[in-house]
Amino acid sequence: MCVTHDVAGALGTAPEHRGGPLRWRLAGRLAGSLPDLRGRDRLTRWVHGPGDGYTGPLRGRLTNGMTFSVDDCRDGSARDLVALRYRPPALAAVFDTILGPGDCCYDVGANIGIYTLWAAGAVGPDGEVYAFEPVPQTRATLTSLVEQNGLTQVRLSPTAVGATIGRIGLRLHPGASGLTHQVSDGATPDLTVPVVTLDSHAARHRPPTLIKIDVEGFELEVLRGAQDLLRTHRPALLLEMLPSHLARRGSSYQKDLVSLLSAVGYRIFNLTRDGLSGQGTFSSNVLALHDGWERFARVAATLRRTPLPRNQTT
Repeated sequence: MCVTHDVAGALGTAPEHRGGPLRWRLAGRLAGSLPDLRGRDRLTRWVHGPGDGYTGPLRGRLTNGMTFSVDDCRDGSARDLVALRYRPPALAAVFDTILGPGDCCYDVGANIGIYTLWAAGAVGPDGEVYAFEPVPQTRATLTSLVEQNGLTQVRLSPTAVGATIGRIGLRLHPGASGLTHQVSDGATPDLTVPVVTLDSHAARHRPPTLIKIDVEGFELEVLRGAQDLLRTHRPALLLEMLPSHLARRGSSYQKDLVSLLSAVGYRIFNLTRDGLSGQGTFSSNVLALHDGWERFARVAATLRRTPLPRNQTT
């Protein structure tokens, strides 16, 4: 498909629409229909254009039937909802393969809840999803989306998750809630929040089948606070492993994370365009499975045949 500069210019002046500007919706349709080849993301970004002109509202339906309505879309995570009207989230296949009706999922670093909503659909009304999101403004959007869809199986926690119970400082990024991260350099934080460990949470609540952890380079701290849970219940782990985040934490951080998981019986797999793989440099997200997990063989076999997108941001 060829998009000329004249057409792109016309799109930029199109009337605002509750589903988002026309060019945003066209970019979403392109991303959902074009093959996952190099250059696709560059094309869709060009069609989408700047993200700061339209501030809301956004209305629509995800491909799993969940609806969304947000009045303010100045945050990048909210704008991502436009594209998700036309395609599943990048890691949806992992949730669909691992989770079934009645299962339990922990969403650590839930943000506005894209994967919370997806997990809720997978586990159904008899399952449970625990969504951890400590930033009040972000959690307000998450709460609204959960309530809009009547998801009584979702339980929201206003806490961060870490290695020990206590409090931590966070650095906020206005307009980019997905970049919120823990302050580790002694700088003054933008927000101080309570911290729980997954071990302490699981001792009082149902243990998970799957834990998704997206905490901007602090995944190791979350895992250090989940040692009993990992040894006893062996949940599948979906972890973000972006090189830029790992580098920020120091040269040994990735090695320490791999060693911790290996010590409790986990194997780490890449999520690639060719499916689940135990070879090569870590992908931006990885799946860790316990060798003794009863679903290991089925999940691994299914995901080995399941292509995952190159761009796994959303």
